[in-house]
Amino acid sequence: MMSQAEGTKLLRALNRVLNHLEEWLIATMIAAATSLIFVAVLHRYGAGLSIDIAKWAEARNLAFLAVPMRAAFVWLAALDLSWAQELCIYMFIWMAKFGAAYGVRTGIHVGVDVLVNILPGGSRRRVITFGLMCGALFTAIVCYFGAAFVGQMWQTGQQSNDLEAPMWLVYLTIPLGSGLMCFRFLQVAWSFYHTGELPHHDVAGVEGVEVDPVHPAPVTRSQVIRDERSPLGWVLMLLPVLIVAVCFAHSAHVITLPQGMRVAVVFGLLLSLMLTGMPISIALGLTVLSFMFTLTDVRTESVALKLFTGIESFEIMAIPFFILAGNFLTHGGVARRMIAFATSLVGHWYGGLALSGVVACALFAAISGSSPATVVAIGSVILPAMVAQGFPKRFGAGVITTSGSLGILIPPSIPMVLFAVSTNTSVGKLFIAGIVPGMVLAMLLGATTFYRAWRNDYPRMPKATFYERFDAFRKSIWGILLIVIVIGGIYSGLFTPTEAAAVSAVYAFIVAVFIYKDLKLRDVPRVLLSSANLSAMLLYIITNAVLFSFLMTYENVPQALAQWMIDQGLGWIGFLLFVNLLLLVAGNVMEPSSIILIMAPILFPVAIKLGIDPIHFGILMTVNMEVGLCHPPVGLNLYVASGIAKMGITELTVAVWPWLLTMLGFLVVVTYWPGLSLWLPRLLGM
Repeated sequence: MMSQAEGTKLLRALNRVLNHLEEWLIATMIAAATSLIFVAVLHRYGAGLSIDIAKWAEARNLAFLAVPMRAAFVWLAALDLSWAQELCIYMFIWMAKFGAAYGVRTGIHVGVDVLVNILPGGSRRRVITFGLMCGALFTAIVCYFGAAFVGQMWQTGQQSNDLEAPMWLVYLTIPLGSGLMCFRFLQVAWSFYHTGELPHHDVAGVEGVEVDPVHPAPVTRSQVIRDERSPLGWVLMLLPVLIVAVCFAHSAHVITLPQGMRVAVVFGLLLSLMLTGMPISIALGLTVLSFMFTLTDVRTESVALKLFTGIESFEIMAIPFFILAGNFLTHGGVARRMIAFATSLVGHWYGGLALSGVVACALFAAISGSSPATVVAIGSVILPAMVAQGFPKRFGAGVITTSGSLGILIPPSIPMVLFAVSTNTSVGKLFIAGIVPGMVLAMLLGATTFYRAWRNDYPRMPKATFYERFDAFRKSIWGILLIVIVIGGIYSGLFTPTEAAAVSAVYAFIVAVFIYKDLKLRDVPRVLLSSANLSAMLLYIITNAVLFSFLMTYENVPQALAQWMIDQGLGWIGFLLFVNLLLLVAGNVMEPSSIILIMAPILFPVAIKLGIDPIHFGILMTVNMEVGLCHPPVGLNLYVASGIAKMGITELTVAVWPWLLTMLGFLVVVTYWPGLSLWLPRLLGM
């Protein structure tokens, strides 16, 4: 007989094996998908270029060049890579499903924990456990229906279009990934029950930067007895249960809910679930399942298909590729060289290093697509230098926190991709439209920085010589070239946005590992894993947001909202004011990706009906997300900068106000001056 100690040891060993397999799978999938798209791009242009060179050489009797080029063309033309895109999409979905399970283990899934964090220990423990068990319940249901759907695919023998792969094998990721995710929720709940600790994802963690984690203290089992019972904890748990009970009462014909009340029930359930602190993706999924079980005749089995097709899109693949590129650049020394170049340009002005931080944030934003990545990359280098030069830490932290928000306005931008996917808008047009507003906001933030530095006589640096500027530019050129590759490639039609993202990821890898050599090959798997982890979290929100969008469409919510606003005589001016207020309030409790994925499908049809340009509306939502990143209680840039600057959130909130007011003024300009967003796309004929 195996002793209890031996059994525990065996279980731990099996768990370690499972952990390694999970990490290996998602890191391999993101690397393979990126490489395959890059190879497909090379193949497409390699064939055309080789035949052009061969014809040019033949016209000049250069046989030594014409023969190998024509042979290369014949070989490339015979090589069929039409299946590459389909395979990449399937690898991408497998990465997303298993990465979501890995995200439960690492604690990366985002939730609205504002109320949960103010609860006393015992109540907080119960509410968090409730949220974890809801996550296990949802993923178990999806696993069950996913397995049934795979069984149907097995019986029909359906195959994919290009690969001719059996679809049951492709869809197998739904029950497997959901089952593993259910196991992870139960595992975390068990660990939390015994230790009072939750997995914490260090969003600001980057090589060479020490970050103090910002999360509530652990809750011990003895605290449950000592803590005074809080009625708020019971309210948070019982409210969603009560709303679901109302839904079942309607289903059993005990009560009848009119159409308007049904919509109110949906949003009430979603809000009540989110306030328990559970992942937003789980709250979305449970809301849809509860509604479909009780208030509609839609087959619940269709949930499994929606969870697959919701991210079965080549455009969505741009998100993990841009995240991967940003991580390579963050760890690859690109930010340090960009700061040196920016300092050589504006370091001699008032607040030189602070202005350099604004310029460097704008440059890094143009290659990363992420605000937190921009804050980490630039702030971890420039904040210590500013403090050493005599700048107040509060001033430096305020500059970097707000300037880092340029990461989602200046293209490439991950929130813009999310908006485009949610509304079927052109990613390329959004990227081009974000250039001018991004440059204007950078100048306004720079002007605010300059004024405060001039008023307080903050230090300046010696003016750089022409040679020093040229040398700094030469050293940073490899990072700056990426801006040309992404924006130039998309505008010229050389790449789709997804292809540009894959090319930028491979380019960033080459620059970080082989040119700058700041990133070692042994550290590449860690970068791949962290990129896949963050990507999977966003993609899991997307899959469940697609379900929620389907529910809103089924209930005709966008159309009803548009008609109501028209009936009230609320024109586009009043509507945009309403949108700004709504998004600013939502930014108090939710992070940008969740807001866009929930709000955009509802608000976008109203905007179109009122004659608002879709590109202008996308830029407006993005600027709102920038503001949300910089104010409490869930402004992600605040938490990242807090870890770097070793400052409390309250102190940092006070520090950002001068720049935050500038951003709010800019939001008004963007809202009511569409030409600022649309001038460049119109100039380029887009």
